[in-house]
Parts: sequence; C-alpha cells; structure tokens
Amino acid sequence: MRGTRAERGQILPIVALALVVMLGVSAFTIDVGYAYYAKRQLQAATDAAALAGAQDLPSTTQAVSTATSYATANSPANVSFSFTYAATCTATAVAATGCQASVNPNELTVTGSASTNTFFAKLFGIDHFNVSAHSNACSPCSSTPVDIVIALDRTGSMCDTTDRRTEFCTDLDNAKEGIRTMLGILNPPYAQVGMVAFPPVKTATTGMCSAPYTASDGFTGYDAANRGYVTDALNGDYKADGELNESSGLYLHTVDGKASACVQAGGSTSYSEALRQAKAELDRHGRPTAPDYIVFLTDGEANMGSVYGYSDPTYPPGNADDQTPCHTAINLANQFKQDDVTIYSIGYALGNKNCTAGKWPIIPEQTTTTGSGKNKKIVTIPEHYCDPSNSDENDNCYHSQGTKAESPAITSNETLAAIASPGDFHNQPASGELDTIFTEIATDIGSGSSRLVDDGF
Repeated sequence: MRGTRAERGQILPIVALALVVMLGVSAFTIDVGYAYYAKRQLQAATDAAALAGAQDLPSTTQAVSTATSYATANSPANVSFSFTYAATCTATAVAATGCQASVNPNELTVTGSASTNTFFAKLFGIDHFNVSAHSNACSPCSSTPVDIVIALDRTGSMCDTTDRRTEFCTDLDNAKEGIRTMLGILNPPYAQVGMVAFPPVKTATTGMCSAPYTASDGFTGYDAANRGYVTDALNGDYKADGELNESSGLYLHTVDGKASACVQAGGSTSYSEALRQAKAELDRHGRPTAPDYIVFLTDGEANMGSVYGYSDPTYPPGNADDQTPCHTAINLANQFKQDDVTIYSIGYALGNKNCTAGKWPIIPEQTTTTGSGKNKKIVTIPEHYCDPSNSDENDNCYHSQGTKAESPAITSNETLAAIASPGDFHNQPASGELDTIFTEIATDIGSGSSRLVDDGF
C-alpha cells in the first residue's frame, strides 16, 4: 500500500504535457486554418479586382478605381485586407505590341495582404499570421488566337505614284500604311494574318515579289493564267522580336507605290471574288479553334463579277455574279457571317455611284469551212459572247467592266454597310484616318473579356 501511495500525482506531468500538445494541435487547426481561409478570401478578392479593373485599361486611373471597388466588395468584414495596384504590359495578348506601361498598359496587377490574429498560437509567442496574394489580368487580350485575312483593293482608282497621270495620288499608299499600322499592333503567333489583293497579282515563282500585270497580261490580270488573289497565306512571320519583319511577304506587299512595289494600282473591281478568296484562305490555312476575321477595304463600286464564276457563254443574263456583283457580294458575306466569320469593311472615300455589271466582248458572226470534197461543209458560227473555255477565242476573250447598272440598283456605300458585321462598317474615311481605323479594328479584334495571366507574361 505504501508503494501505491508513492505513485500518486505522477499523472499530472503527463496531463500537463498532453495539454501542451493539444493546445499546439488547436493552434494549428484553428489559427493556421483561419489564416488559410483568409488567404483564400484574399486571393478571390485580388482575382475579382484584377479582372474587373483590367477591362478599363488602358486608363490606369479608371482601372485602379474599378479594381479598388471590387476588392472592397469582396473583402470579409472580420479581416482587414490592403491592396496595391500596378499597370504594366504583357505580350500574351493578340494586340499587345507597342504597349507602354505609362501610356497604354494592357495588364493590371493587384497585390493583396492581410494579417490574422491568433488565439491558441499566442501561447507559443505567435500573435498573428501574415498572408498575401496577387493576380495579373490582361485586357485587351483575346483568350484564343485569331486568324485574319485582309482584302486590299488595288484597282485603278486606288491610284499610287506609279501612275504618271496621278503622280501625287497616294490612295493605295495610305491603305498600305494603314495595314502596316495594323500589323504593328497585332502580336504573332496569337494573331495570324494573310492578305488578298483584288484584282489579283501575278503569282510569284521566285522570292516574295513578282512584277505587276501589264496590258499584255489580259485585263490587268483577271484573265491571266498566272493570276493569284492571295498574296500571303495566313502566317505569323510579319514580326520578329516585336518589330515588323521587312523580309516578310506581308511587309513587302505593303511597300508604298513605287516602280518596284509588289502591289500596284490597276484594274477593275470585283467584291465577290475577293471575299471568296479571303474565306477560302481562312478555310485552307486557318486554325480550327481560332475565330476568323476578314478586313475588306475598297474605294469604289463593284463593276464586274468573278471571272471564275463564268458558266454560260450565251448570256445575258449569264451568271448572277457578273450581272449583280454587289448583291452577290452581300449574299456571300451573309453566308460567311453565318459560318462565324466577322467582317470589317472600310469604304475609302466612297461615292454614291451604282454598282454595274461586268461584260464579255461579243464575237462577231464567223463562217468557216470544214472538210474537203464531198465532206466539205460551210459552218456559220453566230454572233455570241466570248467563251473563255474555248481556246480558239482566248485571244479575243477578256472580262471587263460594263456600264449597265446592277438591278436592283445599289450603291457601293449600301453594299459595304451590308457586307460588314453589325457595327463594323467604317464609312468614307479621309486619307489620314486610315491609320486610326486600322488601329481601331486591330484593337477590337484583340479585345474581348479580360482574363487572368501567369507571372512573367
């Protein structure tokens, strides 16, 4: 019995040690858990603030104001959060190049911090935990890559300095400058760009550039065997190290109108074939998941349809494309828009002239003799519209603009407005406005919802 009484009280140190362990576990589960909860709340608040504020970029003041409002609204009442904001630049956007943090930032970084009080951890000398979180959001920055084909009118009215009669006319040069501005804003590989010229240019056999058409090549190329509408397949080679790549096809094809320019003014206007060729290039080389865009620029009314669409040598009425080139272009554009292609149209100093039908020359009545002797026959070929599929008529068969107004009558201005997607028609810009318009289009293509991006982008 004496030994048993000697063991009394020995359990107290064990209980005391167990209480210390239990308090430590409580400190971990409650105090650390509370700090983790606060960090999750802080991360959610910074994400919301960054996403909301980025949508107001490039205005840093407005972006920070919006971000602050969202950060406050998403802060819990029982924890004090504090936030800092920084407007910077990211290269992960479709339209990102040229960004300057002090001028036109496209990324907002929100950093949040908080301190949580402890309950049980104070017994171990820890009276608080510090937590932090940050979020980066970009805008404008499309969440997916985009494919863009530019359809450039190079017809005779788009005069350039290669035309002696219009030595000081710079319409085509201004359009090319606008395209270069657009290329400077876009950011490969997020934005792939191709180009279509109408009328077509010669298909280059060597190098990036081939000579323009002359009169001996058919009607400025529409009927030439080596015609090519697509000057540049969709690609991301137009930039290198953030600058325009001067050896790329897209750059060479937008060199100003000089004797050595790849794309010079000349020829008549066919909206329909330019749109067909632009859509065909998107289908041929576009990325399956990338949204499709066509940027269509012209300075005048369509006055012929597609030479490819010729099907009936006995017309009129012939094919609808050639007789109603503007209505055909609208129908094509509507089909493409139903396929989720967004079309921007630029009417460059359009007038109010009606669109006119194209024409093929009339081959006069001909009498020929076939066979000999008893098999000799005199064959009379009546007067008819030329048939480009007939090799005997190729020398006299060409496609050109006519003077007959399209029926029902429609102007180029009405046509360009109908071709464009809703809100995407830019009407009658002065020459100095093309840079602004191409900038607006590039920015619009690259916009969309803001999104979170990782550090280092």
